[in-house]
Amino acid sequence: MTNHFESVNPMIPKRLIWRSWGLEKTGKNHFGFTAPGPIYGQYFDPGGIEGVAQKFLKAPLGPKEIRYVQYKFNKKEHTKAYACEVRDQFIKDYRVGLTVARTIQWDETEAWEVFRFAEFGRESAMGRDYGPVNGMYRGLLQEAYDAGVNLQLIQKVKEKWVNEKSTGTFEPVGFKQANYIVQVNISHAWSRETGFVSTIVNCRQNVNLWGMDFVDLTFHELGQFVYPDTTAADWQ
Repeated sequence: MTNHFESVNPMIPKRLIWRSWGLEKTGKNHFGFTAPGPIYGQYFDPGGIEGVAQKFLKAPLGPKEIRYVQYKFNKKEHTKAYACEVRDQFIKDYRVGLTVARTIQWDETEAWEVFRFAEFGRESAMGRDYGPVNGMYRGLLQEAYDAGVNLQLIQKVKEKWVNEKSTGTFEPVGFKQANYIVQVNISHAWSRETGFVSTIVNCRQNVNLWGMDFVDLTFHELGQFVYPDTTAADWQ
């Protein structure tokens, strides 16, 4: 009988797959740009990185190589066939990125909307129908793990309502299973009093981080928090 079991690699991969969410202009893209380059971005928000990415092209934050693709999709205007074209191009571009990038950013809320629309031709469907598109999407996230590439899934948030009343809280919008697949879930916020704050909602590798707030967190700091035996150089 063939033995398909493999020994666990004692070396920890120096890459992170994480999910970032928060209100607009709370530092999600900025945090991602503190990760090592080359950085490849796949964006749907028009002008979403304008004025942010440029800061990392020169000292003191750079220089870093940053490349991007800007996609266009509007479910009110575009057809299922068009959504399929955008989805397929998104996948092709992503797989190119996995071969040359050190870090990839997704506008994940919008990407998931395109994948869902390409599958169903409408905004939603019955839960039992999601098996194929969920499997496709999970497979793409697995490819980042296998390639050793950092992947940031950037999600928008929506206000949470109960019994037609606002709870005053916000929840991320996008591929729900990403919560379980990524290594770290981060909520981003900003206020005049505290500045940019990143909250580690949960972390697979280090439960001591759960619920902790960090001001002006950077990627190499996060890597060391997740894996305390590593150094800043490991995450550059």
